[in-house]
Order: sequence, then structure tokens, then C-alpha cells
Amino acid sequence: MAEALFLRRLEMDYPHLGFVRVASAGTSAVEGNPPTATAVQALDLWGLDLQGHRASALNGRILGEADLVLAMAREHLLSVERMDPKALAKTTTLRYLAHRQGEIMLRLGEDTVGDEKEAEERLEKVLEILRRSPSGPHYLADMQSSSSDIIDPIGSSLQVYIGVAEDLDMALEKAMRALFGPPAPGGKGALR
Repeated sequence: MAEALFLRRLEMDYPHLGFVRVASAGTSAVEGNPPTATAVQALDLWGLDLQGHRASALNGRILGEADLVLAMAREHLLSVERMDPKALAKTTTLRYLAHRQGEIMLRLGEDTVGDEKEAEERLEKVLEILRRSPSGPHYLADMQSSSSDIIDPIGSSLQVYIGVAEDLDMALEKAMRALFGPPAPGGKGALR
């Protein structure tokens, strides 16, 4: 759900950032599995079709290729650490990044990134700010607080899935502002 919601926000709010690639992978995912029917139903409310999505298992290759890894929970940071300790330097939780958005915007300004070079430079600065986390430079998240986590709705009711999708979307809005600046003028999301 996070991948689909991220792509939706990217298209709405940052249509000029077509170079950004987004892919999801799970620490416990079974490669090739389809989404749950409940996840499909929940994202249908956002006008998103998950029918064609297939699960990918997180691995060292994916971690090595990523510029940023957004985990859904602190336990995923521990999984990343076991797979590739170096990848921790570019891994945080979505909620933690969203929580630090105000501070990041204050430090980096209100300019929207315009191209790939600006996006790379801003990401490096964002990661540097996150390295000053309460947990120290080792983990780029508050490892002591469950507020860094988004729950896994697997096996839950449609209402829980919808709630998780809402949590994801709100966190993504803030996280994307931290990563890219305010939505681009003229983007579909700028009309809200």
C-alpha cells in the first residue's frame, strides 16, 4: 500500500520528478504473492488498483541499489542491519522521517527540488539531519518509541486497512515534503 500511495503522491504533488523510482519489498514477504483482498479494497477507496502488484522480498541487492530505504517499523531496521549493516546509513522509518519534516524544512528551506541533482543533494542533507537522531547515528529512527512504527494490517479488518492507508498517506505527505520540498506549483496536489 505504501508504494502505491507514494507513487500517487509523487504524480499529484511532484509530477516533474519522473526520475524517482519507488519499489516495495518486505522483510517477510513471499516473492510473487498478490496483495490481500482487503488491501485491494482499501486502496480502491483512493482510486488505486493493487490487483497487478506482486510482493518482493527484501534482499541485499535491493538494499544496495536504493538511495533511501523507508521502513514501516523499527523491527525492519533490525532486519536491514542483519542483511546489510552499511544500508542502515540510508534507512529510516517512514513515520520518523515524517516526524522530523518540520525540522528538515527549517534547515533546508522551502524550495521544491527541480531535478535529479537537487534531489540527490537534498537527500544527502536529509540523511545527515536524521543521523542526529535520539538513538545516535547508528539508527536513523527513534528506536525507543512505537511512534516510529506503522502497524502491519495483515489479517485485520477492512477498517484497519483503511486506517493504515490513511496513516501511510499522512506520513508520506510529510516525508515527501522533507525529501522534495513543498509540492510543485501547478501539481494536482497543489490545488488542495
